[in-house]
Amino acid sequence: MSSLSEFDPQIYDENTPMGDILILLDTQENVSAFLSRPLQEAVVLLGTHHQEADLEIDLPCSLNDLKKQINLLILKQRNMPIFENDCFLFEGVNRLLINKKTAEKIRLTEKETRLISFLVCSLPESVSKADLLREVWHYNPDTETHTVETHIYGLRQKMGEAYFDSLISNTGDGYVIQVEPTATKA
Repeated sequence: MSSLSEFDPQIYDENTPMGDILILLDTQENVSAFLSRPLQEAVVLLGTHHQEADLEIDLPCSLNDLKKQINLLILKQRNMPIFENDCFLFEGVNRLLINKKTAEKIRLTEKETRLISFLVCSLPESVSKADLLREVWHYNPDTETHTVETHIYGLRQKMGEAYFDSLISNTGDGYVIQVEPTATKA
């Protein structure tokens, strides 16, 4: 099992070239000083908080959780569709799901968008209800709630029974996005 302590820290100064995402693991004081300079990169903070951050991740965290959260950040920043299969085009930035068979545009709530985005980022693996509760709703995974099922039901109603299974499948131990959708009933 890997941990963040296994990675060598890099020191950034004014001349250090930056990528698209900058990950900072430091004290609140150093982060504040660093973020006072103009940045074009998305800023991910590990273990600290700042209003200028694009993403804040509490420590400890697993590298898989870190990867999923960074993937969500990347998807959110792209001004383009983030998922497409034979039946649907999902534009997460616009909170829009387009049924390619009927041309219907389905407006999504913030939570529906985050739910679908998290499932897309987790491809090809199934995502458990506990993971969805933790990552999308920030609930304790042991919480007794039907939040996930309620939002899945709401999506099913918006999308129509005939098309829902062409995007999201219940795998028995969770949910997964359909890359190659099943035949629709319509």
